[in-house]
Amino acid sequence: MDCFHKRALGLFMTKRGMPSFFVEGASAGRDDILSRSNQGPPPRPPRRRPKRYQGFTIFIFSCLLVYLLGYSLVFFNQPAVALENVDYGTIDVPTVLRGMIIREEQVVNSPRSGQSEYFYLEGDRVKKNALVCSVKDGDEASVIEGEIERLDESIIEAQQQRADLSLFKEDLTRISQSLNQLALSMVPRFVDGDLSSLASFADQVNTQMNLRNQIWLTENTTSTASLNEQKAAYQNQLSESVSNVYAQESGIFSLKVDQFEEIATPQTRTQIDRRQMEMNVQAEYISKSLAKEEGQPLFKIITSNIWYLAAYVPNDLASSWETGDTVLVTGTVGDEHPQVEMQVETMTPGESDTYVVFCSNQNMTSFLDVRTMDFYVEENIYTGFKIPNTAIVEKNFIKIPRAYLVESLDQNGVIKREGNEDRLIGINIAMSDEENVYILQDFGDLKIGDTLVSEGENATTYMLSEVVTYQGVYVANSSMAAFTVIEPLGSNNEYTIVRAGSQYGLKINDRIVSDAKTVEESEMVN
Repeated sequence: MDCFHKRALGLFMTKRGMPSFFVEGASAGRDDILSRSNQGPPPRPPRRRPKRYQGFTIFIFSCLLVYLLGYSLVFFNQPAVALENVDYGTIDVPTVLRGMIIREEQVVNSPRSGQSEYFYLEGDRVKKNALVCSVKDGDEASVIEGEIERLDESIIEAQQQRADLSLFKEDLTRISQSLNQLALSMVPRFVDGDLSSLASFADQVNTQMNLRNQIWLTENTTSTASLNEQKAAYQNQLSESVSNVYAQESGIFSLKVDQFEEIATPQTRTQIDRRQMEMNVQAEYISKSLAKEEGQPLFKIITSNIWYLAAYVPNDLASSWETGDTVLVTGTVGDEHPQVEMQVETMTPGESDTYVVFCSNQNMTSFLDVRTMDFYVEENIYTGFKIPNTAIVEKNFIKIPRAYLVESLDQNGVIKREGNEDRLIGINIAMSDEENVYILQDFGDLKIGDTLVSEGENATTYMLSEVVTYQGVYVANSSMAAFTVIEPLGSNNEYTIVRAGSQYGLKINDRIVSDAKTVEESEMVN
């Protein structure tokens, strides 16, 4: 279309009320169509993929989504398992020994049959020649004591009636004044309801009263002469039915005897028999309430603060000591573990152990109740991988001779005979020694009773028949618990030190399960 026609068409459309640029646009569109018609037919649009492929893709995607959601649900709902990294550490493990305590002791036997009365308590210190106890002969002594007590009351009553005539009037007056002062000092406290000093008040009153009664009982007067004669006669009779027992030496009072007082003595401390030392000697308590037979043990006095402990000590431990060295001994007395510093007095070497006598003058009263006991004197220090005891578990392993191992594609295996056929089975070696390897017993491909075949022309067979037990831990380096054998060196109540650097054992920074009870073999952990 030439310029004249375009302009005329534009003028016509303008007169009709339509903008001229529509005319120009339509004219341009027409020119476009004419030009494309000269170039040939337009290209065909791309062919759409059939709807059945879209449905298959959606199905696959849905399956993957369900699987991932299910896996995530199981993984995150799984109980959390505590893990920790393997690292080096040390612990102190004591060497427990068995020993016998030796003391200077005197056992005093009852001089007669009868009821005993003691004036000391267990563990009290007794002076030489002190009255320790008395033994009364049956009911006769009780009757005589009753008569003496009745006469004492009569004498005191008679003396009170003549108190102004007493030769000890001043002393009696002073005692009465002391009693009055005590009573007056306590009145305000009693009024206020304060009874905290009541026991002390009673003790002071009894002391003054006994002192007054003693004055009256010892003063000889005409009015009491007859009563004193009767009392003296009863006292003579009482002395024939009561025996007083005194301490021949000063020392510690004890009512526990074990019949080793004459065996384990300071004189025999270097020659205690091993069998006697290993006995569980129990001390027998001497009852205060039961009557004693003549010759029965009445009490015991430990006459010296110096005491000894004899024991057979392994040579590797005793070799670190010399006579005169001081060591810290920790004993076992019931549920307690008292400690005491003791000196190595003598050492007698033997083939496998050394007879050692320790000596001390300290803390003897903590060991009065025992004769033989377990103790330790030095701690062995172990170094290696330090793991908690809760991580350790025991499992059974099948023993396989090395002669039946087969290497295939860098993997260990064995040939298992099944009927008339032989099959190669891969194995994971958990432990080994010079002659055998050990695999975890899982009752799967290999179990007790299976037959293995060796390689070569002269092949032999071997039936699996031996199972051994090893300790180990669960290693979870790849989020899966795998049992790994350990070689313990020493342990205490909380931790165990295991050997580091073994071929199949733990490696530094391995992640282990802190509590073996929370997982199983090959279980996923998070």
